[in-house]
Amino acid sequence: MLLHIQSFGFNGVRVATRNFRPDSVLGESGFGCVFKGWIDKNTFTAARPGTGMVIVVKRVRQEGYQGHEEWLAEINYQGQLSHPNLVKLVGYCLEDEHRLLVYEFMP
Repeated sequence: MLLHIQSFGFNGVRVATRNFRPDSVLGESGFGCVFKGWIDKNTFTAARPGTGMVIVVKRVRQEGYQGHEEWLAEINYQGQLSHPNLVKLVGYCLEDEHRLLVYEFMP
């Protein structure tokens, strides 16, 4: 059973990460780039930097079917987990060719 996770529009995540600016990049993995952003914790809409809930956005590389399958598997797996020692999957974005995962930020 999937826990409640939020569906985000691409534009909202783009605004939350300040247009995926290079100074928002936290790192890069085989999955794609990881960005820092901010959302309002009640409405899940983009918030000004330094306000609201800090999030981490994984932007999946656009590698066709395999990239989509890995993205979907992560949602299905992470969406079932709830543990104080794990970062929470807040939501996802599936819009056109964009595949994003939104997590809570852990410093």
